[in-house]
Amino acid sequence: MLEVYSGSDGSAAILEPAQSENIVERCLAVWRSVGLSEKPSVEWFPRKVVPFSAVYSKLFDTAVASDPDAVVLAEQRRSAPLHNLRDHIPLSLLPVIDIGGRAKHFADVHFDLMDQASWIETARCILEFRGRREGLSPFVRASLDPQTRLLAQAFVSARQLTPIRCAETTGGICYPGFPSAEHTVPLAESLCRQHYMKRTFFDRLHECARCGSRRLSVREECNACRSPELRQASLIHHYRCATLRPEAEFRQGNLLICPKCSVQLRNYGKDYDKPGQTQICSDCNRTTSEPAVGFVCLDCSTHADGDTVKRADVHAYALTAEAVAALTKPVDSFAIKGLPQALVADLRQLQAMQATAGSNLAVAEVRYGARQSITQARGEPVFERLRALFLENLANFLAGRGTIYPGETADYLLLDDTGERVGTDIDRLLAQGQNSLSEDLSPRIRLATSFKRALP
Repeated sequence: MLEVYSGSDGSAAILEPAQSENIVERCLAVWRSVGLSEKPSVEWFPRKVVPFSAVYSKLFDTAVASDPDAVVLAEQRRSAPLHNLRDHIPLSLLPVIDIGGRAKHFADVHFDLMDQASWIETARCILEFRGRREGLSPFVRASLDPQTRLLAQAFVSARQLTPIRCAETTGGICYPGFPSAEHTVPLAESLCRQHYMKRTFFDRLHECARCGSRRLSVREECNACRSPELRQASLIHHYRCATLRPEAEFRQGNLLICPKCSVQLRNYGKDYDKPGQTQICSDCNRTTSEPAVGFVCLDCSTHADGDTVKRADVHAYALTAEAVAALTKPVDSFAIKGLPQALVADLRQLQAMQATAGSNLAVAEVRYGARQSITQARGEPVFERLRALFLENLANFLAGRGTIYPGETADYLLLDDTGERVGTDIDRLLAQGQNSLSEDLSPRIRLATSFKRALP
């Protein structure tokens, strides 16, 4: 069956089955030559609806396991925004392969069926991501902490967080390859304060004080009434009386008559000259040679004077050596800082044992919102008794499916064989822990990290 291939440059080609098979064989051979021995396993985004899908199916395996190699961007809608692409792709540690040709620097690599150079670039990109991903601590790889995920993404992609100007966003910028600026910047700034990232100045933008938009119209305005309706006029300087006014005030028909001394100006350079231009406001008729600068928000129409408008500096961000060291530590990285030593020791032992594949682990943190109120009202011993009973209830409920590690300010659970059920089992865990307690401890469980046990 003939298939129509749409190229990224807008061209089209009709390929016969034999041609399609030849392209597939050549591409797979090229991939093997650069070290990609098997067809990459991929997730399709947003869905597998692409031209020429039969050929792509022979080149990419649709991911059925939990460890795909890449995300294939199959979005064909030309109007779809790209600045927030990574907001919708949860697999942040995987490269994005663009097969449509429109993602450009928002994807990690572009794949074109008709371009052998793109085949090589795609294979190398997958292998480089895979190698750097394997260099991460297993706890970092599976961490759900947003700051840790951003650091890991920067490490695996080998990208700095470099902004570009983007008119589609109210913030005026975006960070290709990373989540949208509204999510990325607060995390990056926090990481800078923790010395895991360093920033460099990129640009200074202006921001609406009312809605926060940086899409502002800059204009010259009248100093008196702030009207932008200014017209330019030539100035005339009359030597005899030293008057300096717009030419329109001298003009009487075809004659130039000085409005101050009523003398006719006859000779340019002898009676008068024209030293420059001025701006005249059409609303209030005010004349000025230096109009004011004003800003109008394109989103909410709020006006701001140039000397009062809010300024916002934009930065690029990069990992520090301290961050790289923390990301690649075997166990005791910043992602799980503060864990009880017994838990850290058990995690090290599990990692060293190279435990059976297919078993998932999760570390959950338990904190108690009512700790302070109970301690103040009834004393620390009462709270500790309630806490001990809470943990005992949890241990009975888990019954071999997890281990409890008491800490100083929080307690921790090492949950075994839970997979993705941890998030959905939280309510049940809390209910079981609170069973028969005389007071509500207001417990909160947060998934600190989860990871798949290493393959032998």
